[in-house]
Amino acid sequence: MAELLYGKNAVRECLRARRRHIHKLILARNIKVGPVVQDIPTLAHRLKIPVEQVSRPKLAHLPRGHQGVALEVGQYPTFSLADLINYARKQSVPPFFLALDHIEDPHNVGALLRTAEAVGVHGVIIPGRRAAHITPTVVNTSAGAGEYHRVAIVSNLAQALNTLKKENIWIVGVEKAPSSQPYHQTDLNIPLTLVLGNEGKGVSTLIRKTCDLLMEIPMSGHIESLNASVAGGLALYEVWRTRQFQSN
Repeated sequence: MAELLYGKNAVRECLRARRRHIHKLILARNIKVGPVVQDIPTLAHRLKIPVEQVSRPKLAHLPRGHQGVALEVGQYPTFSLADLINYARKQSVPPFFLALDHIEDPHNVGALLRTAEAVGVHGVIIPGRRAAHITPTVVNTSAGAGEYHRVAIVSNLAQALNTLKKENIWIVGVEKAPSSQPYHQTDLNIPLTLVLGNEGKGVSTLIRKTCDLLMEIPMSGHIESLNASVAGGLALYEVWRTRQFQSN
């Protein structure tokens, strides 16, 4: 089933990644040309993708922020959990996965994918039900980073995490609990899957029990919790920072 990606960064990264079947590029006439927009028709021409120019009102059905650029593409490619494990084992650093425990806001998922791509996450694991998947809104919010990720959609997240544990990959939940360690005092230079919980409920009870350890982000203000993508971003960068520091 075809869908429309929108926004200059999402469209350019999809063209660069070359992982989807791409039907056509749609550009608004008199579009403001900058470095990113300038790249897009060049990439499309190189890939022999048809380009259709339309009046800007023809793109009014797209969400705000389309920036006069859209790309008609095929279905987002997904991977099996085994694919993710095999890929990670071939890298020069310990496996590093991100698991989203029923995160439902596509903007949170997009922001997390953008950070995850920046810090070298090897794969993302998302439950098949009651969770935001990789939609055009997610890709747009990720500034196109979602087009590079290996994403596994699993029917049972707890079972998937237990499979990873059998591969000697630690399951680390980001959750405030009596047993949680401060994130900056946790050894993260290990094969791990970082688990982030739902916006309202946090990491679910079953997934919490599956985790090998929990870590929390200390706070001193009046607000009790951080936005899921902010908390996840801090945790993801802490894994990256720990590995950079200990490898030098």
